Amino acid sequence: MDITRFGILGAGRAGTALARVAAAEGLEVQIASTRTPSAMKYHLAQYANKAQAVPAEDVAQGVDLVVLMVPQEELDDVDPQALAGTILVDATNRWEDEPLPQWFEDGLEAGLSSSEVIARRFEGSRVVKALNHISHWDLDADKASRRDAQRALGVASDDLQAAEAVAQLIRVLGFAPVILQNLAAGRALEPQGPVFNEVLDAAGLRRLAGTGE
Repeated sequence: MDITRFGILGAGRAGTALARVAAAEGLEVQIASTRTPSAMKYHLAQYANKAQAVPAEDVAQGVDLVVLMVPQEELDDVDPQALAGTILVDATNRWEDEPLPQWFEDGLEAGLSSSEVIARRFEGSRVVKALNHISHWDLDADKASRRDAQRALGVASDDLQAAEAVAQLIRVLGFAPVILQNLAAGRALEPQGPVFNEVLDAAGLRRLAGTGE
């Protein structure tokens, strides 16, 4: 599956960094936030001037996938129905001081990884954990640096076809994708996990994520 256009839900530092990198690689991006498209006009003109602002309820329309980049404490504001039927890339992170929604807390207390909790909430979407364990600074590094470093990024899902689609996006962005066994394995990509914010090649990421060489 070739990714040519995708949506980003969240127009903060991470979301706009991803939009800039994608545009530099010739991909079309539509981006949404809790603000209206008109309210995002000047913000995007400064930080992601090639991204198209859309209403949050339309971010999944006409795209190959959607990247979820909103703070986890704001997930109650995201309508699961608006993302139903999409490949949903969970690029969110769990921070210890976040006042998480009760359903999120309940899922974590039940022993699920953060992405498994999101998959349960967004049950109509094909959830893939990815793009959360790299800083927006490193994501937005110049193209030559990204390719020379051959930095690996993890991809975790219970849906192999969806994982492969996200892996293709990661390749286009200039990184080396490593597909993990399942969504639960994405716990290694979370903050406090062995892979989070570490600069690794594919072999190193597999080793630290517990998938061997």
